[in-house]
Amino acid sequence: MAKTKFCTGCRALLLAPIIFSFNPLLGQSELDETVSVIEQWVDVERKISSEKAKWESDKASMENLIELFKQEKILLEEQLDEAESFTSEAENKRLEYAERNEAIKALENEVLESIIASEKSLKTLLPLLPKPLQEELSPLFNSLPDNPEKSKAAIGSRIQPVVAILTQIQKFDQVDTIVEGFQEFEAGRTVQTETIYFGLGAAYYVDKANDHAGIGVLTENGWEWEIQDDLAPQLRNFVEIYRGSKQAEYIQLPVQFN
Repeated sequence: MAKTKFCTGCRALLLAPIIFSFNPLLGQSELDETVSVIEQWVDVERKISSEKAKWESDKASMENLIELFKQEKILLEEQLDEAESFTSEAENKRLEYAERNEAIKALENEVLESIIASEKSLKTLLPLLPKPLQEELSPLFNSLPDNPEKSKAAIGSRIQPVVAILTQIQKFDQVDTIVEGFQEFEAGRTVQTETIYFGLGAAYYVDKANDHAGIGVLTENGWEWEIQDDLAPQLRNFVEIYRGSKQAEYIQLPVQFN
């Protein structure tokens, strides 16, 4: 059976004749009071209907807002998960970089200790080098810190002179070198000589007149020279062979070790 909807005012109009039909003898005042009650009732019904319609509209809006908030919540949760994942990855990277930094610092400390040991060792080595090599390396030795353990110079700037000195010493040790110089003999007499260095292993000298000759011996105080004039002919031959003025031949020379 179909249902028929009546408006609030219509229901009031239908009720009025019914009330009147059951009260034919009502006075005018009572009739006015009855009409006033009906009007109030109609007004209340109208307000209820209006509030209900407003509530239905507000309810729909609230439902839409709730659905929107649900979507926002889902989005925020996804962003939070993503942020937590990013934070976790960033923390892992930070820990990785921290470990690398510690490893680099440990390596720097090892390198620094090695440099300090090398600088100290080179300072003690300087007096033991041949004089021509000492003169050549003098600027590099002067750049070494006076107190290696307290030096604040950068590692890079300290490595360079150490490597350069060791490279030049190694290079000198791998070749034969003839250096012109002077030797002092008896009574303060100084004679021009040619000194032959076989690397850092042995050294000899011979003067221009082939009258004086000798052998160098490396001691804890540096090179010391022993006179051995009988070696002059062999040493002169070596010098001429070295300079290409004489054909190569075997030459026997004594070697001394301390």
